[in-house]
Amino acid sequence: MEASSSGSKIKRVLVPNPRKRFRRNSLETNNNDESNNSTVYLPNEIVDRIFTFLPIEYAITSSSLVAKPYRYSWLYSRDLCFDKDFRRRCRARQWSEASVVNYILLRHLGDKISSFKLNVSPIPYAAYFENWFKMVASKGVEEFQVELIQPYQYCQIKSDIFTEPTLRVLKLVRCELFLSQKLSGLQFLKSLSLSMIPVPPFFTKKLLSSCLLLESLALEGCSLIGEINIEGLNRFSALVLRHCIDLILVTINTPSITTLHYSGKINKIKFVDPMVIRLKDVILDFGATKGLQHIAHRDDLMEVLRDVETLSITNAVLEGLSPRFVDFEYRDVEFYFQNLKELQLVRRGLSFVNPWDILCFVKNCPNIERLFIDFGLYAMEVGSYWNLVAKEKFEKCQTEFPQLKLLKVKRFKKLELEEKLVKYFLLHATSLESLILLEAKNYRHEIKLSDIIYYKTVSNLAIVSTYSAYQDQSRVFPKHRVLQ
Repeated sequence: MEASSSGSKIKRVLVPNPRKRFRRNSLETNNNDESNNSTVYLPNEIVDRIFTFLPIEYAITSSSLVAKPYRYSWLYSRDLCFDKDFRRRCRARQWSEASVVNYILLRHLGDKISSFKLNVSPIPYAAYFENWFKMVASKGVEEFQVELIQPYQYCQIKSDIFTEPTLRVLKLVRCELFLSQKLSGLQFLKSLSLSMIPVPPFFTKKLLSSCLLLESLALEGCSLIGEINIEGLNRFSALVLRHCIDLILVTINTPSITTLHYSGKINKIKFVDPMVIRLKDVILDFGATKGLQHIAHRDDLMEVLRDVETLSITNAVLEGLSPRFVDFEYRDVEFYFQNLKELQLVRRGLSFVNPWDILCFVKNCPNIERLFIDFGLYAMEVGSYWNLVAKEKFEKCQTEFPQLKLLKVKRFKKLELEEKLVKYFLLHATSLESLILLEAKNYRHEIKLSDIIYYKTVSNLAIVSTYSAYQDQSRVFPKHRVLQ
């Protein structure tokens, strides 16, 4: 498939025109017959180049179905994807994954690899990794993903293998990245995702100061993190931090951020200037806490969430925003989320959250359309605060939800306080279209539709559905399924 010389005749291939064919006039009086031609001629070089953009698996399997000049186009493939599906098919056919990957990479003749994705176990293939990674990096790779599936088994990659500044996406799982003195190959990096590896403080500091075009950073299950300071990144828009146990503090000082997904301990996030930050997509998972904990700088948190559109929170957030006793009375937190369209509330472990805490939060979201509530494994708190303060406020509340169309309740046990909350939304959601109830696992009583159908509802469009915990056939899920 070498390029033909300038003096040689270019071979052409006939490709059907997708446009509707027109019959030529029998008299051929029209001088524009060429515009009605039913075929388009493409040089072989262009058709050959089109094949290089196919994923490697499809390029190989289709090689036997195309014309002879294109049967080896897979040798120039730009998309080398050896993911979970590839690994599963290799095992089904009893092929060696390493042999197949090695065979393809050694015979690759193209000068460009756009995407490289590898999902393997490191134990039998570690000897191949260094040569594979160097070969892929030398061909100007733009998206580089390596995921090792074996727990407690790691490999190492040195950043100096990326000599060309073409890398845009880097994702490593159980694969340590060692930074060299100069990060010339990472200077145009836009997305970085690291999982299950140690990430010491000097690592993030050097990386964030060198990759000035970084748009998203994801750290999941990483250790030795310490403090993270995000500032001076004008294009930074997404931060994902999940289960990083050694995290001390995250300081955010960039107004361009719009996405924040956090799972970890409470009070580990600080916003330098909340007035200029507008978060749109947020997950706040503080996990199960011991005792009632208040959120430090909660006014700053409410300020950065004022324009949020999709929000998922756990009971620790509701507890941290609970009313406080000021001047001999309980005062609710003041906030207003007018742009919020989807809200997910998840109760974990033993919780102090009661129906008024949930309603007090939702009533400040007047345009909410989709509401997901997970009641958790335990019953709601029925204590002195509920009996003396919250119960009266709940019964007097008459907030309407004219935009609410979907309410899905998970782990519904048909307890008194759970029924109170569900019935309230049925009576005040004037446009409700669907109520979906999932019973709790190992619940001793089956929830029957006949028990729910008599709930009063103000909407004539509401359809009530019930499912067991193991057979959720509703096919309706929140955007943030990570908390499910």
